[in-house]
Amino acid sequence: MAMCPKHKRIKSRKTIQAVRKSYCEYCGRQAAGEPHHMFTVGSGGGDVPYNLIQLCTCCHVAVHAGNIERDDLLAIVARREGLSVDEVYRLNRRAMGWDV
Repeated sequence: MAMCPKHKRIKSRKTIQAVRKSYCEYCGRQAAGEPHHMFTVGSGGGDVPYNLIQLCTCCHVAVHAGNIERDDLLAIVARREGLSVDEVYRLNRRAMGWDV
């Protein structure tokens, strides 16, 4: 897989706001703040619906501590978006500039 050298990360405040929910999509508890990027901004993860998941503070900390797997989050987003986990993964990689 080759990365496009001129690819720019997708930025969209509108998409972030559209994906925001008042509950955690992982555990169902109350959530606030912006959704979590499953593929990090630093690695080129974009502000696209299939890269964003709303998490409560506890789950967000658990993800960053390595206690919740990205694959678990991808499965939740896949169900939400009506896609397969493989499709969500490919769409994210493509949005990051990878030829997949």
